[in-house]
Amino acid sequence: MRNYETIFVVNPTLGEEDYKEVLKKYSTLVERQKGILIRIEEWGVQRLAHAVKRFDKGTFVLLNYCGPSGITSELERDLKLDDRIFRFQTVKIAEDVDPQELILKEKEKNKEPAVQQEVPAQSEAVVQDQGNQPEKEVSDHDG
Repeated sequence: MRNYETIFVVNPTLGEEDYKEVLKKYSTLVERQKGILIRIEEWGVQRLAHAVKRFDKGTFVLLNYCGPSGITSELERDLKLDDRIFRFQTVKIAEDVDPQELILKEKEKNKEPAVQQEVPAQSEAVVQDQGNQPEKEVSDHDG
């Protein structure tokens, strides 16, 4: 699968409900086209370089997704027809990628660093020694 990023600018005067509808529409469209959504980044309202449809600001959204080569044409067609979208741009990031690997990387990137605690040297040796023992079978039922 190919990895793509599409950035689009949404009308900043949309209500919260309409804005969420736009996000849902395009994330669903990616999935309908046999794509896998990696992440959605909402960049918020930003000033535009020049006025577009008499607006000097727009709400920016980034979609990162994987899919077959034809996925972008369908997405861009819908973006062109949607009056709530001012501008958009799609960039191919990579040719052959594993979407599951990208999702795992994204989760790792967003994971908060774990708080490390000092472990006394004696208990550390015990933990290392236990690592060589076979694992015990654990059951989920009570009793």
